[in-house]
Amino acid sequence: MKPNLSAFLLLFLLLLDQSLCAKAGFSSFKNSLVKWVNGKKPPKPEWDNEIYDFLRQKFSPPQQNQPMKGLSRIKDYFSNFGYLQSSGPFDDYWDLQTASAIKTFQRSFDLQVTGTVNNQTIQLISRPRCAVPDMDFSYNFTDNVSLPKAGHQWFQKRNLTYGFLPASEIPANFTKVFRDAFARWVNATGFFNLTETAYDDADIKVGFYTFTEGVNDDLFGFSFIREKPPSNKKTAEIRLNGNMYWALPSENDILSWEDGILDLESVAIHEIGHLLGLDHSFMNESVMYPYILPSQQRKIELPNSDKNNIKKQYANVSSGDGGCLGVPSLTTLSLGFAYLLLMY
Repeated sequence: MKPNLSAFLLLFLLLLDQSLCAKAGFSSFKNSLVKWVNGKKPPKPEWDNEIYDFLRQKFSPPQQNQPMKGLSRIKDYFSNFGYLQSSGPFDDYWDLQTASAIKTFQRSFDLQVTGTVNNQTIQLISRPRCAVPDMDFSYNFTDNVSLPKAGHQWFQKRNLTYGFLPASEIPANFTKVFRDAFARWVNATGFFNLTETAYDDADIKVGFYTFTEGVNDDLFGFSFIREKPPSNKKTAEIRLNGNMYWALPSENDILSWEDGILDLESVAIHEIGHLLGLDHSFMNESVMYPYILPSQQRKIELPNSDKNNIKKQYANVSSGDGGCLGVPSLTTLSLGFAYLLLMY
């Protein structure tokens, strides 16, 4: 198990503080809507030149200890999402551990297994995805912050509330998208009641943030759990990338993952699923699949596999508002200094 999160994911956690957003007149989400309404095509998101240099290299299988410019960033990528069992900083030298990590990734997503970054692998890792790791992570609360690990029922009650970050200035037609997304999970679980309230009082807090420099533009969002001492009351946060362009359900015809125009409801459903206790799925029909696929840019209907997983998750939960939910024990994994980046 990695002792801490690597630099790439740590940078992802370094999002603007709410007070800073407010002071700066934060309106990235609002501005993106204005740009789209004005007919300006959004800029195509790009990986930095170092990664492109690596991806463009033609090789069959690389020689061990052979330096390859940009390989350190590829190692970071597979480390961040649980495939490479070590933490950075990484170098640009090929090694068997990297080849093994790539094979694990390829098997997981039913790609051709080569142990090299082949075309199929390049295509998948170039697509927008959730920042939560895919595998090999079990987090306990470290200084009151935790990633949402599957199998854990974070909220000790059935009546949950959600609220929207005021600084994000989310329009009413977009908050409705979130309400619809919450309703889909309520219908699937048959357990939770979810109602809107003020952001500061909400169990689940939703906001759009400008992610820090150095964070891959293709990460569409992130979710995590906070624990507030001394009561240990738990709240959750969904933070979405305010630099992306978010489409309403009625705008299905303008979706373009290549141009950074994503379906808001699909991403909302995905992140809510994490907070209700589901991990990423390697079945591409699942709403918990971590990537946005060109053929599935809008995916809001829960397949039977997702419904069965969430029902199994809450099969033995009491119908009362409170009481023991039988939260399983957690294996501790230090968040390193990541928690410092989330402290307000």
